[in-house]
Amino acid sequence: MRHDRLVLILLWRELVAGLRAMRRRDLAWIAFGGGGLAAYAVADVVVALHAGAARLRHDQLLWTLGLPLALAVLGTAAGNAVAGLCLQRAFAPFLKALPLAPRRRRRMAGEATFALAVPLGALVAISVGFACAVIGKPWAPVWGLGAAILFALGFGTAAQWRLRRPRLLAEEAGSETAPIGRPWLRRLDQARPSWLSSWAWKLPGGHMRPSWKLAAACLLPAVAAILGAWASLAGRTAGPAAMAGLAGGILVFMLSLRCQPLGSPVLRTAPISFTRVWLRLVRLPLQLSLAFFLLPAGAALAAEPSAWAVPVAGGFWLLVLNGIYAVFGAYFLNAPFVAILSFAGALAYAGYETFEYGRTVLIGLAALVFFLWHRTRQRYRNG
Repeated sequence: MRHDRLVLILLWRELVAGLRAMRRRDLAWIAFGGGGLAAYAVADVVVALHAGAARLRHDQLLWTLGLPLALAVLGTAAGNAVAGLCLQRAFAPFLKALPLAPRRRRRMAGEATFALAVPLGALVAISVGFACAVIGKPWAPVWGLGAAILFALGFGTAAQWRLRRPRLLAEEAGSETAPIGRPWLRRLDQARPSWLSSWAWKLPGGHMRPSWKLAAACLLPAVAAILGAWASLAGRTAGPAAMAGLAGGILVFMLSLRCQPLGSPVLRTAPISFTRVWLRLVRLPLQLSLAFFLLPAGAALAAEPSAWAVPVAGGFWLLVLNGIYAVFGAYFLNAPFVAILSFAGALAYAGYETFEYGRTVLIGLAALVFFLWHRTRQRYRNG
């Protein structure tokens, strides 16, 4: 069929268009800077693997439970993300004129999903096989092949589940315009321009429609907060609840932040400054993040009143991390998944290097955040 590779063609055209939209200086930064950083990271990982080779080779729990579980989770997350990306392209609004049934569109998305799974599986196999060869694990290629199989099982399961979900686009479009539910978000969202967060969240006038997605997004932070509060109250220590509040608060902020309006030409031509629009988009997710943080922080304070500095420090670092991610989210405004990965990678790299070179590494992280902020504001002004 002539439409078999349509989703892959759309993804390829978007990638090419994104690369052509960048200036040569940006491409040079990505190629040389990212390549050098990746080479340094690989060398550092190789040194760490050599240092712990004897312990890693004989760690039965790692090879029988830790590694398979990590690969299955990684494959599930990757399959869900890639299938969702392909479904969005297959059901894009500009393709409605094509005489394609929903089942045919899902098939196109499925073919593109499993075509993208091949290089991802090969990358996993090469990475695991290379790590086994570095530490001297016998049968390194076999371990790499087994890792690829476990990754493929998780990827295929998540992708099949995502692709088999019904795509009733007409009903979903109608439900987005119908004012269902209580407008409780409107009470939290009173600053001007009053329509901005509703537009970013695609909410009609502050109404939120209950769904299984919303329940699933709220379940994990809620369980973490309850377990952290219980651990603190049972052990009479403020640490677990404070950590649960910090982790859950930043997760709530990342899931609720939407920065797509920053790319709107309507806002760029309106007499509204970039800082005002950015703060307006951040306000509602920040309120939700702090509201979530209050329960674990209160449990930490009740468990150990003398350690009041622990929840206070957790709240301070929550504000700092929320601000950093808000800059990443604004820079990668149309790719929140990339923003999350970049934010997590920057924090992990800065935290790892802090143990070796001290807190001066944080200056580099601050410089990166300032650079992204500057580039985002320039893009907002100049288009």
